[in-house]
Amino acid sequence: SPGFTVTILLTLALCIGANTASFSIVDQVFFRALPYPHPGHLMMIARTYRKGNLSATQSNLDGFAWQLIRDQAPALESAVYMAGSDGVNLFADNHVEFIQKQQVCAGFFHVLGIRPLIGREFTRQEDVPGGPKLAVVSYAMWQRIFHGDPGILARSIDLQGAPYTVIGVMPKQFQTDAPQTQVWTPLEPSTTGMGGGTNYQILARLEPGATVAQANTELAAISPAVGAEIHFEPGTFSLSVIPLQAGRTMNVRSDVKLMWAAAGSILLIGCINIAGILLARSKSRSREIATRLALGGSRRAIVGQLLTESLILAFSGGLLGLMLGYFVIDGLNHVSSGQFKLPAPIQLNMEVLSAMAAVSLVAGVISGFFPAFEATAIDLRSALAEAGRSSAGSRRQWKRQLLVFAEVALGVVLVISAALLVRSLSSLLNINPGFDPNQVVTASLSLQDARYKTTADATRLFHDSLDRMRQIPGVESAGVTLTLPYQRALNWGGVSISGQAVRQDDSLVNFVYATPGFFDALHIPVLRGRLFTDHDRADTRKVAVVDQAFVNYYLPHTPSPLGEHIAVDSSHNYTIIGIIHDIPQQQGWGPEYGPIADLPQMWIPAAQLPDQYFPMIHQFVSPSWVVRTHGAVPDLEKKMRQAIVTVEPRLPFSAFHTIDQLRGEALAEQRYQATLFSAFAGLAILLCALGVSGLIAQSVAQRTREMGIRLA
Repeated sequence: SPGFTVTILLTLALCIGANTASFSIVDQVFFRALPYPHPGHLMMIARTYRKGNLSATQSNLDGFAWQLIRDQAPALESAVYMAGSDGVNLFADNHVEFIQKQQVCAGFFHVLGIRPLIGREFTRQEDVPGGPKLAVVSYAMWQRIFHGDPGILARSIDLQGAPYTVIGVMPKQFQTDAPQTQVWTPLEPSTTGMGGGTNYQILARLEPGATVAQANTELAAISPAVGAEIHFEPGTFSLSVIPLQAGRTMNVRSDVKLMWAAAGSILLIGCINIAGILLARSKSRSREIATRLALGGSRRAIVGQLLTESLILAFSGGLLGLMLGYFVIDGLNHVSSGQFKLPAPIQLNMEVLSAMAAVSLVAGVISGFFPAFEATAIDLRSALAEAGRSSAGSRRQWKRQLLVFAEVALGVVLVISAALLVRSLSSLLNINPGFDPNQVVTASLSLQDARYKTTADATRLFHDSLDRMRQIPGVESAGVTLTLPYQRALNWGGVSISGQAVRQDDSLVNFVYATPGFFDALHIPVLRGRLFTDHDRADTRKVAVVDQAFVNYYLPHTPSPLGEHIAVDSSHNYTIIGIIHDIPQQQGWGPEYGPIADLPQMWIPAAQLPDQYFPMIHQFVSPSWVVRTHGAVPDLEKKMRQAIVTVEPRLPFSAFHTIDQLRGEALAEQRYQATLFSAFAGLAILLCALGVSGLIAQSVAQRTREMGIRLA
């Protein structure tokens, strides 16, 4: 029966292929052991906030919590580090490059159980505020820039405009939770500055003989002090340890579970599909099975024979599915690259192959057992007498119909889910940007640099580089901003307007600086008042431009917001001189705002940024150059690089983006979910079509005599 066989194999190949690709991600997130010695003993400190029926678990803590855990939790050997990595400028051996750096405390590598390949890591005496500037480099950086020079130790490299001494090189395969990191520097933990906010993450390893319960007991004793320090209500805050694997994948686990459930639904549809086809085919074999039983064959032996046939089909379909899954993984790597921050690319391994082989066999048993059992539950006399007659009135017809109903119902659920996700993505993509995004190119650059400590230093850099970019043929306008549209802006708290505290529950504002040319480069219209000019300098009145969302949020009943004064940190007052259209930003204010939203935002002239804010701001955010052209400009990126190199040779641009690319990055999760569920919905429709067509083909084959009589 070639048609029957092809239908079964194609169904299994599609199901196993989809599950092979999805389980490769599941394996990395949930099951694959971390590449460190005794990974089961590695933990991460998590904080949980509970209020009523709601709870939230996060892994970010501050320097005060770190000191208490380090000194008062003897069951744990702990280390603190900055989550992720920072982009910094490297100058070494006449080589300029933008690289990723991670700040870690003394003992970080020891807690992970990894020793440097050569050299050593930082000591506690070195990892203090004002300590020596030291660096441990990755194996890849050692080979690529220093060509594996064994004399790398004690050499000086320029990071962030300051000399750092290399004291170690990590092994080739070593990675942290920031897989692109190429250099590690001392964190210099404290309870002020970066340590004054919840910017730290704490890694821990259970001491020999210690248990998770013991560690949690020690953390419970610390929790009230930590909760009070970050202003949580008593009894609502707690610290605990969670496995490091779970901590590192905390932000993607829910999306991976969603993907896994969708892939499981596809597999279930496939099993129902195959069971329905096997059940339909069993009717055409009723005479054969009845003859076997009449000749003395046991029911158990015949069920075993039918299951063997199902398992052979399942094994063959599984092999085809693994081959298909290998190619699907490439597409999944591309689709999920902006969504899942995985330590390595998704790939097939023996664990995934073994799991999929087991799934194939289980699918064969599940889909084959019920039809095999039903095929042998027949009356011999009736089966032999009814051979060749119509099956239209068969008592088993309703069972096949029920299976078709079930698989179509599951397919409809996936189709509806995909439609809702696509509609949500479409709505987000169609949000009015408030500016003209066409013919705009942006380039970011790190100002974490010891040579740029004040606003005046940066203002000169902005002015000179923008002058050169405006001279590029085809460039219409250019400007600099701290945060681009569709990016997450720097949240600033403690805002008051005209001396009055506003919105006591939430007085945040998105704080951005910009040069006057920024608004021209994006063609941002002014609704009221005016925009910045070159006359808004450091020695003139401090001014600000706000968006309409700011007015709606903070000044909904003010007849004329122009002229109101915004106080930031109660020490710097800015006068509102203009109101512009809302510009979508990545939300950092809570899930109720969606992935991108029109949030209260204020812009100040770049020249009026207070000097004391300069170093802190640029540790979190890198400014971007925005260039608008009249049309396509050949080699524009190269010419922009030349413009910045002419002004400052040691400040390379880190990345170039169009506005569409920025929007795509902001909506990566929504795009991924819509794409994934659309693919699964299409696959479900195909499987349902295969199942229905297979059942109809079997029904037609069984009713050939009936149809002949009707025609006669």
